[in-house]
Amino acid sequence: MFTINHWFHRNPLKSTATVSFDHRTSPSSTDAMQICHQLRQIRLELLQSLCNPTLETPTVRDLFDKYISLLSGFLTAPDGASDDSKLRYTTKFYWSDSLTKLDTITDVQDAQFEVCCMTLNVAMWYTKHAAYVASKSSTPSDKDALDVHKSLRIAAGMFKHVMDVEIRKLHNVKLPACSDMNEKIIAAYYYSCLGEFHEVTLARAINAKQDNTLISSISNQISQYFEMGGQQLTSFDDKVVGQWRMYFGLKAKFYLAEARAYQALEFLKKNDAPNALRTVEEAIQQQAANFCEQYSKIKGAGSPQRHPFFLQLDSLIRRVQSTIEFENNVMHHKRAATDLLPLDGNPMHGILPAEEYVPAKLSSLFSADAYRAFDIGRNVGKAYKEDKHAREVKEAHEMPIPQGMPPSESACTIA
Repeated sequence: MFTINHWFHRNPLKSTATVSFDHRTSPSSTDAMQICHQLRQIRLELLQSLCNPTLETPTVRDLFDKYISLLSGFLTAPDGASDDSKLRYTTKFYWSDSLTKLDTITDVQDAQFEVCCMTLNVAMWYTKHAAYVASKSSTPSDKDALDVHKSLRIAAGMFKHVMDVEIRKLHNVKLPACSDMNEKIIAAYYYSCLGEFHEVTLARAINAKQDNTLISSISNQISQYFEMGGQQLTSFDDKVVGQWRMYFGLKAKFYLAEARAYQALEFLKKNDAPNALRTVEEAIQQQAANFCEQYSKIKGAGSPQRHPFFLQLDSLIRRVQSTIEFENNVMHHKRAATDLLPLDGNPMHGILPAEEYVPAKLSSLFSADAYRAFDIGRNVGKAYKEDKHAREVKEAHEMPIPQGMPPSESACTIA
């Protein structure tokens, strides 16, 4: 039976104000007005859907693709007359950041900013959907396990795309210190997803009783992903990123301890008692118990040390330690080695890159004629007047992710 218990950290979704799309674009034909209408409707429906992690992934992806395919006409000229669309800088977009919630609202008059923000928000939804599916059962079906794995892999690809491609297209935009558009913040999300979808790979490898060296090397690679994620956050205010950074540290230690435990089992299998003893000592030292205690002291963080995810690690290490000590006392009679041998840092199987994200192509509704029907010349030289409710950014009402085990603790914490 495939068993998997996860402990996840999730930041809140980004929030945004309503956008009309026709405020300064001046659509002068039925087709152009229809484009603005559909952009408004699809955007609203997409934002509402992102609050529900229980939805199927094709539902959200289809909505997102429809939105991006229409919004593309605000980025690239559909008539091919120029590179940038004449509509790119006509509309102002207002967004909060996932780390500071509604404390800071950033407004940018550039459709490229909207592409970045919405893509990040959809990527975050994939991570929340994965947490929801993982929380349903500690013994998920193959379908659910694959859904968790694929959702996190897709999210990793979306974060990577925004980091490598989309934010490069923004120019002269002033962003707050902890902006989601900060490359290090995006990188932290990316490494988190890389680590988390490989957690599913590792759980499958353990259940399939793969060899100890493979399990150890995958655990070590996962530890490195979480270590790299935490490193991205070291320069930010601990009041803002402290809980998230602690999560990275906790997971990094957890998987390093697990890597050492399986390495110790492999040494024992080869009758190398000295290195088995030394390695299991390191596994005990790397246990995340202290990090769990520190993490649980943070307001709203929950108590990971009481969750099966961490209880299983403690049980594994104690079992390995007991086995190695028994075998040594009965058969080998050796002392622990002085030096600690390195872990295998190059898994032969199981490690995959993020799934490449490819944005939807321009909608057929955005024809050259429809594009020309946007008479933006009417507003040339006029001061930008905001819509009446333009700055009304309300917090997204996210559906809570079901509690994990034990009943009083959550398998997913939202900072």
